[in-house]
Amino acid sequence: MSKSWIVLPVIAAALGVAPRVAAQEIVKEYPGLETGTMWTFDVPPLEYWAARYGFRPTAAWLEHVRLSAARQPGCTASFVSANGLVMTNHHCARSCITAVTHEGEDLLANGFYAKTHAEERACSNRYLDQLLSIRDVTDSVTGAVPAGASPTAAADARARMIVDIQNRCAATGANLNCQVVTMYRGGQYKLYTFRRYTDVRLVFAPDGQAAFFGGDPDNFTYPRYDMDISFYRVYEGGQPLQTQQYFKWSAAGSSEGDLVFVVGNPGSTGRLNTVAQLEYLRDVQYPAQLDGYARWIAVLHELANSDPERASALRNTIFGLENSKKAVTGYQSGLLDPNLMTRKQHWEQSFRTKVQADPALKAKYGNAWDAIATINKKLASLDLHRRYYSFNAMGTRLLGVAGTLVQAPAEMAKPDGERMGIYREGNRRRLERMLAGQTDTLMERMMLTAWLQAMAKDLPATDPVRRAALGGRTPEAAAAAMMSRTVLTDPNQVHALLEGGEAASAASNDPFVKLARVIDPLEREVSATVATLRDAEAQQDELIARALLAVFGSSVAPDATFSLRISDGVVARYPYNGTVAAPYTTFYGLYDRWTAFGGKDPWQMTQRWIDAKDKINLATPLDAVSTNDIIGGNSGSPVINRDAEIVGLIFDGNIEMLPNRFLYTQRVARSVWVDGRGILEALRTVYGATDLANELLGRQ
Repeated sequence: MSKSWIVLPVIAAALGVAPRVAAQEIVKEYPGLETGTMWTFDVPPLEYWAARYGFRPTAAWLEHVRLSAARQPGCTASFVSANGLVMTNHHCARSCITAVTHEGEDLLANGFYAKTHAEERACSNRYLDQLLSIRDVTDSVTGAVPAGASPTAAADARARMIVDIQNRCAATGANLNCQVVTMYRGGQYKLYTFRRYTDVRLVFAPDGQAAFFGGDPDNFTYPRYDMDISFYRVYEGGQPLQTQQYFKWSAAGSSEGDLVFVVGNPGSTGRLNTVAQLEYLRDVQYPAQLDGYARWIAVLHELANSDPERASALRNTIFGLENSKKAVTGYQSGLLDPNLMTRKQHWEQSFRTKVQADPALKAKYGNAWDAIATINKKLASLDLHRRYYSFNAMGTRLLGVAGTLVQAPAEMAKPDGERMGIYREGNRRRLERMLAGQTDTLMERMMLTAWLQAMAKDLPATDPVRRAALGGRTPEAAAAAMMSRTVLTDPNQVHALLEGGEAASAASNDPFVKLARVIDPLEREVSATVATLRDAEAQQDELIARALLAVFGSSVAPDATFSLRISDGVVARYPYNGTVAAPYTTFYGLYDRWTAFGGKDPWQMTQRWIDAKDKINLATPLDAVSTNDIIGGNSGSPVINRDAEIVGLIFDGNIEMLPNRFLYTQRVARSVWVDGRGILEALRTVYGATDLANELLGRQ
């Protein structure tokens, strides 16, 4: 086999099933597992699939699959009927569900089902993008950079060309969304052209407890028992969209060992990061990030526990923060694993050796790794100041408002194209809305206290920002004093300060404005330095990317970029807790877990599920696992068989999957999905949504 397609092995013993062809029989040459199997639709690994699974899809199959998938903000979705029905996760539809909730309803908790088209509710905050085409524009983007340009000038030139390409593409037709996607960290640039649908209506959502059964304790784990599904319908011209590009439903479902594909938009991975970049994340960024999450979540839980009304308002925020905290903890765990890091070091050294062995490659790319290591050491030395010489004070609002007021006069005096984004004329209304927003003073004081506590721990007493913020006081006393004396909770006062310009902000005795005046010059200096270093790092990243493509060709999948990918895998058990995790869970397990915990939060059930216990077919598969390569952004991705039929819906991965963000392995990492058979059983038996189930099966 040529190096154009290198087969990534699955460890058969871990799967408990015999692959079609033993991995060692088809692997001839192989650069390591770190790059994963998130393949792009314009460069599908046809030889790999043929050798590994005996499956070679046609161009028509790939086009149909691409057009049947969709992207939505932060997640994936897919068309599942000829009448514009769309499937995604409940947790991807939360903002839509909240937006269509009427006074007196709690659709997130109780669920929703529109029995007729007339009852479907429009989600004003929802759109879906369908990928129409992919075109390589690498030469246009890289050709825009003048010879000898500095890293910052090169980045600016590329950015201008990318905007120009996108604008010219969008002008070619109605309802188009065009995006230039950076692949291989600048080694390639691809123009993705989407058809955007903006009339999206909610059809079905289960009760929130069924969608997130087990809550945060069960999140990123397996076995799981979640019905994390929702359905929209796309409308065009006021009528349900009529389309031939949709996934049909497999009533038979899957079996262990079956080949399955996940089609979705994985958000981001760092498998092409250098060891130095991974060490920066492990030792600098992630510890600070996790500390911030912990403080923020603690404040929100304290507020929620003291006030049921606040608890309802904070529900989505807490959900998102806890999910992010658990994810970052998992990412960091892989970087703390000496075996995984050693494997990454060996892979990088092998790659560098290949580059050094070729005089032409050595001359072009040989120094890039050392340059990145130097840059990351400088970034690490700046990180403490980057975090505190900032107006982003861990979720507080008023310091951000004060920073905007202090910076606005200087920014507004510049030509529009040279201003920071929020101050440009096109963002004027957004700026005014932000400044006119309401402040929850209790939450603000608690968040400010937590931020000042962290500052007191991290910054020396002589630091100018710490001196200005604390002034010798305790964090609690300083926060209370600032909140008692500020005028920024009054939108009229904020407006007056904005209109008064530099003189007004300079004369203000508001404690937040005074602190912002101290932070402003320091923030500008640190931000400029960090930006320069990041531009230089991006230039070196691009060199390594070009070396990667020169050495390995298209056998190495690009990192995730929230662009449409297709990942192959098999339904497979895996070693777990001294035993083996079965590839499927069933409704038997759901009710057993409910019983075992006495129906206590977060393993309680709503009454409709309790009432359905004696009616539901308890042996029906509920959730399942497979070896497909996913990451955040894949939520809502369809799981399909080789006939392009739905067998499941991705909603999570196990905890062992999280280190795959940087260091890819299939041994115990698994994608977790709702089984298609379980979806049909729940729709019919628990929710009385027989018409919806029939539509999925094409029985309208």
